[in-house]
Amino acid sequence: MQIPSFLLKKLYVKGSLENVDDGFQFKIKNSLSPGTAIAMDPFKINDTEYPLDATTISSDGEELAATALASGETFPIKVGVEIVIYIKGEQLPEGEHKIGVSLTTKEVGKLAFDVNDAL
Repeated sequence: MQIPSFLLKKLYVKGSLENVDDGFQFKIKNSLSPGTAIAMDPFKINDTEYPLDATTISSDGEELAATALASGETFPIKVGVEIVIYIKGEQLPEGEHKIGVSLTTKEVGKLAFDVNDAL
């Protein structure tokens, strides 16, 4: 089942991109149907790809290193619950940024979309 890009873009929580002490983070919120993440591609901000070993996902008290998905672990994507994507590294400069998200779910396969947000 292919989910249209315009619906996937609605998963992103607009205005959630922010710098934190040792990196930056943003949020997505599932409004479609429950799912299970089984794989994730490195996130892209503008033209920079960030390695999965610098990425952590957390939601509803659960936290998982993005690299654990490659080892067979899964991460629940509940409806109506925000997921925080944290990337350790340099903070982003002020201004608008293009965020590329790509993950694979057990239920529908690969989901990929780009959104713009600003700091």
